[in-house]
Amino acid sequence: MFKSLSQLFRPRVEALGLEIGASALKLVEVSGNPPALKALASRPTPPGLLMEGMVAEPAALAQEIKELLLEARTRKRYVVTALSNLAVILRPIQVPKMPLKEMEEAVRWEAERYIPFPIDEVVLDFAPLTPLSEVQEGEQVQVMVAAARQEAVAGVLEALRGAGLVPVVLDVKPFAGLYPLEARLAEEPDRVFLVLDIGAESTSLVLLRGDKPLAVRVLTLSGKDFTEAIARSFNLDLLAAEEVKRTYGMATLPTEDEELLLDFDAERERYSPGRIYDAIRPVLVELTQELRRSLEFFRIQLEEASPEMGYLLGGGSKLRGLASLLTDTLGVNFEPVNPWEAVAVDPKRFESEQLQEIGPEFAVALGLALRGVEPLD
Repeated sequence: MFKSLSQLFRPRVEALGLEIGASALKLVEVSGNPPALKALASRPTPPGLLMEGMVAEPAALAQEIKELLLEARTRKRYVVTALSNLAVILRPIQVPKMPLKEMEEAVRWEAERYIPFPIDEVVLDFAPLTPLSEVQEGEQVQVMVAAARQEAVAGVLEALRGAGLVPVVLDVKPFAGLYPLEARLAEEPDRVFLVLDIGAESTSLVLLRGDKPLAVRVLTLSGKDFTEAIARSFNLDLLAAEEVKRTYGMATLPTEDEELLLDFDAERERYSPGRIYDAIRPVLVELTQELRRSLEFFRIQLEEASPEMGYLLGGGSKLRGLASLLTDTLGVNFEPVNPWEAVAVDPKRFESEQLQEIGPEFAVALGLALRGVEPLD
């Protein structure tokens, strides 16, 4: 279902999955049918390489990608990647049913109303959210449109080619993260799901019925906002604040027992979960308010499309207690998800506990790798 959402290139050979993130570069290699995990690697994204979703230093990014390829020990040179959420506009629109060739022109005209820059300066793609065979003549077709500035696309392609890679698919992150969940979602075609991906630079919400996307929204709030709140409260740099967040951060007020269970030394006692919670509470409140507004917007636009089940992805989703908080405040039952369920894993090569730990952060990279072994229709 999701594979039709990006058709800038068509893969003909197996390709790597590469996520170019604001905090880290992540690479995944899968191979075969059914797909099996072959390699993965990650390295921090140096400051200044990406600016507001755009590649600011293509040559420097290319060098980082080369190092990542060496770490993964892969010889593949075809790659599937995705643009930053901050560089892409995703919008569902409606157009009359017509042949795809004619629909392309109609979508382009309609998309001009929603894109804040000249249409001739963007790379635009679209896909019907309902198969045209299921739409009656004269009815409207719901279409998902993706648009990105040409310079955003050019920067990514320049960096990939500078690293010796051949791009075969340029995807969008909110949908890339869905590919590992596709089989699970398809099991309940009438159920409404919410997939929430809290990344380093943005948060995306995708509303689905079964495995069919209904709506998508991107928020600028992200895991970085939690890190910055801790940095301000404790006078830390961002790297130190990120470590404190991962070690002691909690999305709910810790109980006395939880405070006592953590063994603090004298120097680090100031990072108690209670103090960390006080620091990040304003961000938690803002995030839940924005999510509520988004869900209300979805309900108004789609009438009775209220999610019953939710899945959390992204590094920011690993904050302890976040799933419980969102379940209580949004009325959506959030469950943990293991994206590696989508591939075969050799336990002799990969430790299951480690994969489980990094799973939320690697969902997009894994989804991109799955694109690399499943040619577009």
